[in-house]
Amino acid sequence: MLKQLQNILAHNDADATWLDGLSLRQENGLLHVAFPHVHFGPWFARHKQKIFEEAVQTCFFPHIPAIVYRQADGETCGFRPSCEPAADFAPEAAPETAANAAKDFVARPDEHPGEHPGEHPEDPGGSDHDDGFESFVVNQKNAFPLATARNIAEQASSARAYNPFVLCGRSGTGKSHVLQAMARIMERRSGPGRVLSVSASRFCSRTLGWPVRPDAFWQKYDALLLDDLQEIAQDPAGQNKIIAYMEECPGMTSGPREEKASGQRAAQMVFACSGETADLAMLQERLLSRLESGMVMELMEPDLDVRMRYLQKGSKQHGLHLTRQQILFLAQRCPHIRPLQGLLLKIGAFCARHGQNLSQTDMENILRTGVPEKTPDCRDILNLAAKLMNLRPDDVLGNKRQPDMVLARQAAMYVCRSKLGLSYPELGRAFGGRDHSTIIHAVRKIERLLVGDKRIRQLVTDLEQKAQKS
Repeated sequence: MLKQLQNILAHNDADATWLDGLSLRQENGLLHVAFPHVHFGPWFARHKQKIFEEAVQTCFFPHIPAIVYRQADGETCGFRPSCEPAADFAPEAAPETAANAAKDFVARPDEHPGEHPGEHPEDPGGSDHDDGFESFVVNQKNAFPLATARNIAEQASSARAYNPFVLCGRSGTGKSHVLQAMARIMERRSGPGRVLSVSASRFCSRTLGWPVRPDAFWQKYDALLLDDLQEIAQDPAGQNKIIAYMEECPGMTSGPREEKASGQRAAQMVFACSGETADLAMLQERLLSRLESGMVMELMEPDLDVRMRYLQKGSKQHGLHLTRQQILFLAQRCPHIRPLQGLLLKIGAFCARHGQNLSQTDMENILRTGVPEKTPDCRDILNLAAKLMNLRPDDVLGNKRQPDMVLARQAAMYVCRSKLGLSYPELGRAFGGRDHSTIIHAVRKIERLLVGDKRIRQLVTDLEQKAQKS
């Protein structure tokens, strides 16, 4: 039965790699679900719980078991039924398990008192829950880093294993926004004036109101959040200063103060660095080793799905009536969020002046300045894939089964799906009239290979970058 459940989930979810993290056991009319680590539960509750429990209904009907969700053995996290859904990620516990609320929660697959996983209802300005995380558009690519950041902020004094927390990502991925959101949550927990959030270069170059000595600093502050860590890559003295503060930080896993901090509340250090996680190597070894002893994560660039959902949300807020095709057109033309913000303002100004909805011609005229004129189509991406693999485009489009041709073909299908937002039947027609099931198989295969195959990751990255520049 459990094997059947896994098959159903794999069929319903194109990215079912998260299943590998679950441990499932059926016993005495209960389905026990164990999470692999402290941050998996909140992410699961927000993004996968609904489809998981729907699959349980399908698999076990009519004898649907109660589901017991368990945390990783010996760990604590915010995935608790006693928390209100709006303040945490998890639904409330069923009444029959209230005694075990500190460890587990039990839910029936048809009971969902919390919010829909993956959706963030708008909070009125100034509410207690308006912490900045609600404005993020979340999907599978950025859900885990965001859930981890929020969880660490909500329980900073107990998240010792994730101290320091380092968030990497290219410009425009939202790192600074995450740090600001974490600082708001931490300050609500610790009280006004107990959290310091500044740029790393400013912190290292001068002191504006905070103690110079690290031990005195930690008497005054419970959290230190430093943005733009890359700015001190050529500042050895600044890096040494940060090391000194890390070594004195109460509760830091690798610091000498860990044993002496038993009478002092643990503090949290958070860093943001522009670039990929590998770019941290630009820092000196002493600082790098201390950063890597904590939790290092990367925010990915917004994909087509995030950009389209951002535009849907933004157009609603601005009172714009954009069609799905217009939203897709905008999202394809702009690979980053910041230009999309400006485009929404331009479109809003146009509609306010002319008092009409936009035609496709109007939109193209508005977009002419500062936006690439041509969006790559399926044929462009297929040609690029063929060029990267030293193949003829007609061979990639055809039915030959040589490994390099199959790989180029499947990589092109994956990039067309992720970058152009085309449906599986549309992609089937674009790739020589193939059945949509062939496209689904190709996309899922590339998604699986991206997890552990460096060659595939490099091929897809090169293809995406060249398609963006074409």
